[in-house]
Amino acid sequence: MDKLIYLDNAATTKILDSNREILNQSFNDFYNPSSAYKQGIFAKKQLDESRVKMSKLLGGENGKFIFTSRATESNNTVFAGIKLRQGQKVLISKAEHPSVYLAAHRLEESGITVEDLPLNSQGQVDFEKYKKMFDKNVALISVMHVSNETGAINNIKQLCEFAKLYNPKIIFHCDGVQAFGKIDVNVDELGVDLYSVSAHKVYAPRGIAGLWIKNSVQLKPLLVGGGQEFGLRSSTENLLGAICFAKTAECVVRNLETNNAKVEKNRRNLLDLLQKSDVKDYFLVNSCESQSPYILSLSFDGIKGEVLANALELDGILISTGSACSSKKAGNRTLEAMGKKTSEVVGSVRISFSAYDDYDVKYVADAIIKNVLRLMKNVKK
Repeated sequence: MDKLIYLDNAATTKILDSNREILNQSFNDFYNPSSAYKQGIFAKKQLDESRVKMSKLLGGENGKFIFTSRATESNNTVFAGIKLRQGQKVLISKAEHPSVYLAAHRLEESGITVEDLPLNSQGQVDFEKYKKMFDKNVALISVMHVSNETGAINNIKQLCEFAKLYNPKIIFHCDGVQAFGKIDVNVDELGVDLYSVSAHKVYAPRGIAGLWIKNSVQLKPLLVGGGQEFGLRSSTENLLGAICFAKTAECVVRNLETNNAKVEKNRRNLLDLLQKSDVKDYFLVNSCESQSPYILSLSFDGIKGEVLANALELDGILISTGSACSSKKAGNRTLEAMGKKTSEVVGSVRISFSAYDDYDVKYVADAIIKNVLRLMKNVKK
């Protein structure tokens, strides 16, 4: 195989070379930030500097940032940590990542009502239907900022403003994993109470993530022990991961416009080549203006997305059929909630770009066209 083109960056991204220096330094700076000796105190200083940096990058002056191991842990911390009473209601969108969707619905075992917010045909929360789902029992809402399946961007500020006007005590959580570092994010302006982020989606190492928490929000800890992370996440801190996350995030946010322009150009060029080809039986799963340039979701009628992904792998092109965390399950909850037909859901693939790779877009387009036409010909037989 001469080429390997990685186009599954919504699942995970490669680590930027700038992290190598930090990783190498870890062989010397391995000290525990919770230790009292001077090396530990210096480690604590580095951890706190990284924490402050993350809060600033998120625009979160009115809250604190805790480091976690994964966004899945951040999301689970929200649903395990908010004190809810039997009879209260939780609203989540149908497009949520499994770490939100399943964590929320598990609350039903405790007598909490959990209702799914409908989506419009573009994959966003349907605002008119959203407004009709409020009553005095709504206590917690969770809506993702950018869909990991389609790239659709939800108007979080609008959704949050309506919730707070209805009842200022409602807590609003946002999964910002596919948004942070890729679109403008300011949690204070959005009005949210909690915001989840992940390092390995923005070119930093795995094993580190975070949760921004507004000062007025009280959470029960998911993990108890030594009292680290303001008592909300006990365990020895992942200092190396925190430093890498903060420094990489700073770089990515600083270059947001340049990165987005590069990614949008690749996305547009690939679409242009497909549109000029002989492949006609395909459509954009999401074609709205409020769209992340990093994710391109396509569906090819009559072809299984999994079969196309496997065929492209033989040409050295790695894509997915959707979220890696739900790819082993039948169907696609997000696309189905958008009203897509079964054949459209089955035929969908997700192409997700990196801002730090130079793609041979024509090679990718030619491989897609070649394999789609071959597979369609086999179907017609």
